[in-house]
Amino acid sequence: MFDFRDLFVLDLANNHQGDLKHALNIIEETSNIVQKNNIRAAFKFQFRQLDSFIHPNHQNRSELKHIKRFKETELSMDKYTTLFDAVKNSNMLTMCTPFDESSVDIIEKFKFDIIKVASCSSKDWPLLEKISDTNIPIIFSTGGLQLSDIDNLVSFFEHKNCDFAIMHCVSIYPTPDKDCNLNQIDVLKNRYPNKVIGWSTHEDPEDIMQISIAVSKGAKMFERHIGKETNDIKLNAYSSNQYQLDKWFK
Repeated sequence: MFDFRDLFVLDLANNHQGDLKHALNIIEETSNIVQKNNIRAAFKFQFRQLDSFIHPNHQNRSELKHIKRFKETELSMDKYTTLFDAVKNSNMLTMCTPFDESSVDIIEKFKFDIIKVASCSSKDWPLLEKISDTNIPIIFSTGGLQLSDIDNLVSFFEHKNCDFAIMHCVSIYPTPDKDCNLNQIDVLKNRYPNKVIGWSTHEDPEDIMQISIAVSKGAKMFERHIGKETNDIKLNAYSSNQYQLDKWFK
């Protein structure tokens, strides 16, 4: 059984900007902060196989912001191999969110330590079936789900004899204070007492009160989007730079 307690998930997402060197710099800086604070961290990628994930009729629809973002930040599997090795060499755990079934096969081939189910994929049953067959520890997020949906996921993964944990998540980017709903941690702890409950955060990276409250309520793992600003690259409103991440850990 994987020990999900005291795990910090650091999500690179598309903040590598499709630039291998920039991504390696993020891994190096993140590793330094993780080691300085004696943190048990999992560095997380996101996989989408864009040739099949995006419908053929929409491949060139640059006016659609998500497609434009995915296409502009696409990395080859060779480059992801370089990044995966860099994370391993930095003594961080490797983690990945697949958004399609073919990405699950790649995750298995890489031998990632943990697999993540994104909130938006929580009803994608073909994908969930594929993930459940990997024998890789699973974390799933609950953003946008009703309790009955979470019950269905818990029942499914238990039936499949999967090793899994649950992240309370609010799918608002960034999340205003009034919408963090941290009392949901109590609900999840009481409803699934044998499962580790965490807090996946999208609030302002300058704020640390939310994680303090989450800890006090019994959350045992945490997730944060991370990146690095340069003269040309600015982070979104919910991703932490190295200084904010250091403060968040502390």
